[in-house]
Amino acid sequence: MRLRSFAPVGLSLVFLAAGCGSSGSSPEGSGGSTGSGGSASGGSGPGTGGSTASGGAAASGGKTGSGGAVSSGGTSSGGATASGGKVGSGGTSSGGATASGGTTGGGTTGSGGSASGGAAPSTGGSTGGGGKASGSGGTTAGSGGAGGTAPAGKSGLPVPPGSSNVPQPTGTPGNITVLNWAGFTAAVTYSFDDDNQSQIDDYSMLQAAGGQYTFFMWTSRSQATNAIWKTALTDGHEIGNHTKSHDSSGACTAADVKAGGDFIMSTFGKPALTFAAPNGSSCFKTPASMYYFINRGVSPASPVLPNDNSDPLNLNCYIPATGQQTSTFNSNIDDAHKKGGWVIYVIHGFSSSDGSYQPVDIGQVTAAIKYSKGMSDMWVGSMVNIASYWQGQKAFGSAMTSTSGSDKTWTWKLPDHFPPGHYLRVKVDGGTLKQNGTALAWDPHGYYEIALDALSVTLSP
Repeated sequence: MRLRSFAPVGLSLVFLAAGCGSSGSSPEGSGGSTGSGGSASGGSGPGTGGSTASGGAAASGGKTGSGGAVSSGGTSSGGATASGGKVGSGGTSSGGATASGGTTGGGTTGSGGSASGGAAPSTGGSTGGGGKASGSGGTTAGSGGAGGTAPAGKSGLPVPPGSSNVPQPTGTPGNITVLNWAGFTAAVTYSFDDDNQSQIDDYSMLQAAGGQYTFFMWTSRSQATNAIWKTALTDGHEIGNHTKSHDSSGACTAADVKAGGDFIMSTFGKPALTFAAPNGSSCFKTPASMYYFINRGVSPASPVLPNDNSDPLNLNCYIPATGQQTSTFNSNIDDAHKKGGWVIYVIHGFSSSDGSYQPVDIGQVTAAIKYSKGMSDMWVGSMVNIASYWQGQKAFGSAMTSTSGSDKTWTWKLPDHFPPGHYLRVKVDGGTLKQNGTALAWDPHGYYEIALDALSVTLSP
């Protein structure tokens, strides 16, 4: 990457070309209750003030981690705040954050659930359903126990093309098949780094194009305080963490990652859920893994495929060339569609006057977004939502199976810091799918939706 210079607010800086980044909303939890036997391990020092997402379940009987204190017996019901919130390490948290979006299938946490804290202080961790907490920028997260209540409503995932009158299958129960990309053929995420001024100036054009985007914030810049970013959250986009300093000279510290997350939490009242390494530097893999389940890199420029070996802590992305035309964007989309993959773009801005790395014309970009939106079987979504589906499908693919009589149960483990409130869409030949003993509703678009927070699902005759 080449060096470039930028002078915000009269200061002179020299830095490498920017990397990629994101944050967004996840479906909203509802109706969770308390699991049993959960344990939490804190970080290296005391924090204060964990918070719950609605519908999350607080583990009862929690134990104290090193330096952090957990009160046992906290419960949540129907979005009520659990008592005994989890404390992170080494710093104070500011305010709880409720996960937003669709509905939780998290519900009751099964026995044996545990949460693992980050190595740095917790700031406003948000507890998801199924006894799992997700956070970023200093929030803690871990995996919940087995079990979980059935979803209380729709997942919030976009509806794929096809019939809306598919009959419920009535054949002999067998295996469960996960639909790639929630039933779409392929997927694309448009992410925007560095909160450059041209993104602010041209936000209305991005919004009019109709996509769901991720904006990765370089939080020490004055532009990071612009009111447009709160508008973006209200409009359904994601705000992700791109560190405070944007320094990838070799330090790549957890403190820098945490500082970026702290700013996002205190400014927007909800945590960042995904991370983008400045300049795509691989030295951020370890500090990013302390807070996030996804770290976007800057290469290779190839689609991520379902169940492939792409590195979630150095995830592929495409950086457009300076002045890239719509036709080249569309060519990448066509390639991903043919392969059934996920394209991740990292765009820095639309004008060289604001220091944007390899700027592209806003008209060319929005025309490309509209092209993607015009393909009915292309999922145009934020980093957190598509990444959660991709990682959730991989987790289900590694699920343990067990049988009891004629029932077959799949039990899975989610990655650390996996955000709460996400779902998979699945098909079966017949039988009844249940989570925590409650039958799941058949969606006439041709699938069941299973809550990942529940960590298990059972197929019965």
